[in-house]
Amino acid sequence: MAEVAPDQDAAPSEEAASSEDTASAEGTVSVEDTAPKSRTPAVTAGVAALSVLALAFLAVSGYFGYAHWQAEQAAQQRSEILDAASEGVVNLTTMDFEKADDDVQKVLDGSAGEFRDEFEARSKDLIAVMQEAQVKSVGEVRQAAIERQDGDSADVLVAVAQKVSNAGGAAEEPRGQRMRVTMQLEDGTYKIVKAGFVQ
Repeated sequence: MAEVAPDQDAAPSEEAASSEDTASAEGTVSVEDTAPKSRTPAVTAGVAALSVLALAFLAVSGYFGYAHWQAEQAAQQRSEILDAASEGVVNLTTMDFEKADDDVQKVLDGSAGEFRDEFEARSKDLIAVMQEAQVKSVGEVRQAAIERQDGDSADVLVAVAQKVSNAGGAAEEPRGQRMRVTMQLEDGTYKIVKAGFVQ
């Protein structure tokens, strides 16, 4: 009987099929592997904590920014009050009979209310006395400080040195005095509404 030789081509074919199946199995990605994984509780908590910290940082930054702006506004207001008070006192204590009308007008421009009305009512007599005695006075502010402030009103203590001369040739040495002036915001500028000497 003739022996049938083993089919040499069959074995390789089976091996090839087996290799293809293995390759196919290795190259296949399951749908579960590509699906986005849900966030774990720890990640969610971390994101929430960062959000809270960011909001807290913004709130703190906003608060300190506003506080800084308020401080700058308050400092600017104090500076305006002191400048206006110093200028007003210089105008009150600096008079020259040769330009008395202009000097009186400076006082009127820097004052308001009853103080302005009273000073204006007495200004003619003041000018007459100054011209008759040929009075010249020069005031110099040495120091000024806000004693009390309430909104747009403030009391300011001013240390001023005043030197006076007249027609007789007499010239006083600068005499130190203290004045208290009440400043009030009028038409966008601080003006004197009350003034007096402090003992």
